[in-house]
Amino acid sequence: MDTQARRLAALVVVALGSLPACRGTRSEDPPVHLQQNMDFQERGDPQEFNGFFADGRVMRKPPEGTVAVGLLKDDDHLYRGRNLDGTLADALPPSIKLDDKLLTRGETRYNIYCAPCHGQVGRGDGPVTRRGGGMQPPPANLHLARLRPEPLGYFYNVISNGKGKMRSYKAQIPVEDRWAISAWVRTLQVSHDAKPGDVPAAAPAPGGNAGAPKGATP
Repeated sequence: MDTQARRLAALVVVALGSLPACRGTRSEDPPVHLQQNMDFQERGDPQEFNGFFADGRVMRKPPEGTVAVGLLKDDDHLYRGRNLDGTLADALPPSIKLDDKLLTRGETRYNIYCAPCHGQVGRGDGPVTRRGGGMQPPPANLHLARLRPEPLGYFYNVISNGKGKMRSYKAQIPVEDRWAISAWVRTLQVSHDAKPGDVPAAAPAPGGNAGAPKGATP
């Protein structure tokens, strides 16, 4: 092996031998910041005061017309319960399918958010009305003659924006669940005047006698 090759081999050995010594080495010197403006930039926490702005608030109001990505909500039927001409829609939005799953969801959400005031069947006699002398004015009876003809979008709109003493529930109830509740309200209204003959023969009879023939004793 010539002199140059031996020198190169020695350098490689020294370099490899020094690698373990670099691991875990501590230094009291501050780290080197090649780009300091990202390490020491000014920042503010929510609700914090900031004297740079005239109103002193660190949280800035978005420019007028700004819409967050994915929150355009340009479907008036789905998000506002209205047709293109501004009238209240009397049908579910095309993106929401009317099936047993939707009605089951509507029933459970109705029982959570609506039944305490409106009652489990919608007569306006929920448990809240029986406490401390009741509510004045009392919650609406959903079976009143003036409410039965209202379009489906009416109930969605009331849930979303409130009416009278009832406050908006849009913060608590997602859009799809508001439509599910509206569909369940309509189900309660339709079933209010239902007769035994309106129940299909294959439907479960009261007491659990599914498919029981007419005239059979439960």
